[in-house]
Amino acid sequence: MLARTFLRLCALEAVRPSVLLAANGPWPTLGAKYWFDSRLDPIDDVSEDERRPVGVIYTEDGDLDRIAQSGPLFYKSAVDLTFEISVIATDREEGETEFTPGIAVTDTELEASLDVFEDQIFHALHYGPTGALFRKIVKLPFLTWQSKPLRSSQEGVRLAARTIKSKINVKDICYQAVPAAPPTGLDRLPPALKEVALALDGSTYLAKIAVGVAGAAPVMPARTNLETVGLTADQRTASTPADSESAVVADVSNLQG
Repeated sequence: MLARTFLRLCALEAVRPSVLLAANGPWPTLGAKYWFDSRLDPIDDVSEDERRPVGVIYTEDGDLDRIAQSGPLFYKSAVDLTFEISVIATDREEGETEFTPGIAVTDTELEASLDVFEDQIFHALHYGPTGALFRKIVKLPFLTWQSKPLRSSQEGVRLAARTIKSKINVKDICYQAVPAAPPTGLDRLPPALKEVALALDGSTYLAKIAVGVAGAAPVMPARTNLETVGLTADQRTASTPADSESAVVADVSNLQG
């Protein structure tokens, strides 16, 4: 479903706003610009240059539940939105003694950094200005929000991570029923998703994703305009003589004029 892709893109914008990339901040979460959409590499398999707070966003299971047993096909849509976040133990600068979340030396600081990281995500999605686009396509509050820890010290690297599994209702995505002409470009998207795609223009990469999705999106057939209408009405009744006029004929043309 197209809504899943746009849900990820909106969540990414909430925690790593594209407009802040050029200035490199200030960021709403410890992950800064190091957020990824659907990264396939395990989050605990990090290279030397990735030893910093990192986050990944996934969409997983989706549910469509029909709202009514009869009538139009309306569904209630829910999607599992997952965040994987990690913080890695590092060294402080020489002479530095204060704890700064994200720069963790002890195990306690690792866990505290991770808790701050998760709370920043929660705040950005619910209340922060960077989450405005996310809130346009979902129905808060989250149905569920489950956070499970992962701890590792393989290869001499101490890592604390969490997998946050949430479920959220997505707002109704309705296609334009009968377009006047075959739509092209972003016009192929349902209006609610088109609004999101236009707002992603600040990110070249995300905008390209939106344009590519739009190009393959299904569309409703264009309408065929009526030019003329003919009407024949039988005006006879049971008492009407058999040889009387039987019909009234009318034509209406230039309906599009």
